[in-house]
Amino acid sequence: MKSINRVLNIGVCSINPEMLNRKIRVNNLISIVTIITMVGYIPVALFFKEVGIIILNTLFIGSAFLSFYLISRKHYNSAFYIASTYGLIYFSFGPIFYGLPSNLHFFIIIMCLIAIALFESSIALIIYIASSVIIFFTLIIQLKNKPGLINFTEEMKNAQDVISIVNLFILFFITVLFFTFFRRENIIFQKAILKQKDIIEEKQKEILDSINYAKRIQFSLLASENLLNKNLQDHFVLFKPKDVVSGDFYWATPTPEGFVFITADCTGHGVPGAFMSLLNISKLSQAINENKITRPDLILNNIRTEIINALNTEGSEESKDGMDAVLCKLDVKNLKLQYAAANNAFYIIRNNELLICKADKMPVGKGHDDSISFTFNEIALEKGDVIYTFTDGYADQFGGAKSKKFKYKQLEDILMSICALPMKEQSSILNQKFENWKGQLEQVDDVLIIGIKI
Repeated sequence: MKSINRVLNIGVCSINPEMLNRKIRVNNLISIVTIITMVGYIPVALFFKEVGIIILNTLFIGSAFLSFYLISRKHYNSAFYIASTYGLIYFSFGPIFYGLPSNLHFFIIIMCLIAIALFESSIALIIYIASSVIIFFTLIIQLKNKPGLINFTEEMKNAQDVISIVNLFILFFITVLFFTFFRRENIIFQKAILKQKDIIEEKQKEILDSINYAKRIQFSLLASENLLNKNLQDHFVLFKPKDVVSGDFYWATPTPEGFVFITADCTGHGVPGAFMSLLNISKLSQAINENKITRPDLILNNIRTEIINALNTEGSEESKDGMDAVLCKLDVKNLKLQYAAANNAFYIIRNNELLICKADKMPVGKGHDDSISFTFNEIALEKGDVIYTFTDGYADQFGGAKSKKFKYKQLEDILMSICALPMKEQSSILNQKFENWKGQLEQVDDVLIIGIKI
C-alpha cells in the first residue's frame, strides 16, 4: 500500500495548490491502471501470436511511463493531455481491431470523466468531450454487425468472448476504483480545507487581537472625554472609524493662550491610516508641548517639515503621505478663534447663518507647495456660535436611493436644521442620518465631526 501511495504521489509537491496535487494523483492512478491492465493483456497476445496487439499495448504502456516522467519534471499539463489522449486513441482503435463485442468503446466514457477531472481549459475539455461523443457513436453505427480488422480463429473467438466479459469487469472495476479514489481524495481535501481553515482562523484571531490592541493604543492618544469636558462646556464628537483603527483622529491640549484642538484625516484608513495618525499625534505633541509652538499656522508648518523628514529619509522612496487637518486654538474667555487649515474647511453657524472658514489647498505633508507657509486666521466669536470641524468621510459616503455621495450641501442643511439643539442630540441625529443614507452599503471612509457651542 505504501508503494502504491508513493507512486500515486509522484510529482505531488507541498507548494502546489491542493487542486493541482489532486489532478496529479488522478493522472498517476490512470497510468498505474494502464500499465497493470496492458501488461495483463500482453501474455494473451503472445499466446495468440498477435504482434499488432503487442505493439499497440507496448506503446500504451510507454505512454503511461512518459506521463510519469512528465509529471516528475513538473510538466503537468503535458502529462494530463497525453494521459487523456492516448486513452482516447487506444479505445477508439480497439473496437476497430477487435470489433464491438470487445466492449472497449465503453472505456471512452471513462476517459471523458477523467478529462473532466484533469483539464483546466474549458475549450480543451469541450473539444475533447465532443470528439469522444462523436467517436463513440460513430463506432457503434459503423461497426454494428461488422467484424474487427483482426481475423479471429475459432479458438480466438472463444477467447474473445471471455476477454469481452473481462473488459466489462475491468470497466466496472475501474469505475469503482475511480469513485473510491475520488471519495478518498475528497476526504483528504476536506481535511486539508479544515486544517487551512483552522490555521486561517488562528491567524485571523492573532491579527484581530493585534489590531484591537492597536485600537486601545490609538484611542488612548486621542483627546479624552475628560479633557474635552474640562475645556469645552458644550460639545460633541461623532467618530466612526471605517475599520477597527482609524486614519482620522482628534487631539487636543491646553496652552496658556487657549485650548488647541485638531480634526485630522491622515492618508489612508485602517492600519496604514492609524500608523500615520500616531506619527502625526507625536509630532503635534512635540511641536506644542516640547517646542512651545502655539500659533496654528506655525504648528502645521513645523509638523509638515517633521513629517516630510520622517517619511523621506535618504535612500527611501519619496512619500507624499501626511494629513488634511483643521487646527484651532480657542480662547473662550476672550471669544477668539485662531486657526490654520490644510485642505479641510470648517463651519461656524451664527444667528442661523452658515460661515465657511476656508482652508489652504495643500496637505500637511509632501506636496508641490510644501515650502509655502500655512495661512494664519483669526475670528472674533460671539456667544451662541456653533463651530463644526470635520473630515471628508461623512460627505463622501455613498448611499440614498441612487447610491450617490452625500456631499457637503446636505451636511450644511442638516447642521443648519439642528444647530439650536443640545449638542448630544445633534450627534445622535447626525449619526442616524448617516446610517440611513448609507443603508446596506459599505462605509467608504472614516467619519469624524466635532461640534462646539460657545
